[in-house]
Amino acid sequence: MDYDVTIDADTLIQRNENRYLANKIGEEMVIMDMETGDFITMNNVGAEIWELSEKPVKVDSLIEKMLQEYELSTEQCNGDVIQFLQKSIHQKLFSIHRSIAA
Repeated sequence: MDYDVTIDADTLIQRNENRYLANKIGEEMVIMDMETGDFITMNNVGAEIWELSEKPVKVDSLIEKMLQEYELSTEQCNGDVIQFLQKSIHQKLFSIHRSIAA
């Protein structure tokens, strides 16, 4: 899979449970890369995105949920969520699902 992609509101993502084990500790998520043994810690927002992406979910749905939960401007939320996911895609924390045109 090509991880050099651009993520936008229409992108469909899913967490990568084949490579990572996750455990929530308080509001944070601690994730272990089973291939390298490295650990990643996510704050409460990253933890919520991880939890919401158990099944394929569109980025705009994640942004909408974050706007309901946190006091952010739409522009800031869009930028923060997309930036987080872009970095996470490079770490292979999430995979991108392409919809098949009919």
